Amino acid sequence: MAKASRDLILRDRLQFDVDANGDTALVYGRVDLSDFVNVVKREGMAIKEIRYQLRQTSGGTGVFNPLISLASESFGSIKIFATTTAYENSTDVGIASPDVLSVFELTTVRDNAGAADESFANQWVLFGTPDLHPDGYNVVSDLLVGVACNDITQHSNTTLELDIMIIGEPVKLNEADMTEMLTQSQDL
Repeated sequence: MAKASRDLILRDRLQFDVDANGDTALVYGRVDLSDFVNVVKREGMAIKEIRYQLRQTSGGTGVFNPLISLASESFGSIKIFATTTAYENSTDVGIASPDVLSVFELTTVRDNAGAADESFANQWVLFGTPDLHPDGYNVVSDLLVGVACNDITQHSNTTLELDIMIIGEPVKLNEADMTEMLTQSQDL
């Protein structure tokens, strides 16, 4: 549900393939915001929140199995992030990267492989838009959502889906806002 009277909820879905090794090179989905943003008219969108839901659509209920690595690997990982700038590698993306709105990371760690006390632990972290940009992150372009996977052998040779929900508010941008956005995009 929208948080304020002017807030909009936008939804999209990205499908991506996981190869036989449990890997997915960085792929992007684009969330079209052209109905809400216009640089000439100084119309933008303040992105207030982004939610992600991984889904496994083959069989069962569609619930994603978060235990992503069971084979001999000791570490499987998925990284999902929203940005207005395309990055070549997911290793270059973190919360201090220019134009990054949110970052989600899911890992499975295996301890004592093959031993009687073998164990698995899932860890996840979400650096969300409310944490990084409490008043919303102003954008004047489409939003890119990147996904990369490494050693998620539990999902080898499958197609996974990522549901994306964005809560944002159309905003009118002034000269200071436009200058700040330009400065942020050039910040290293």
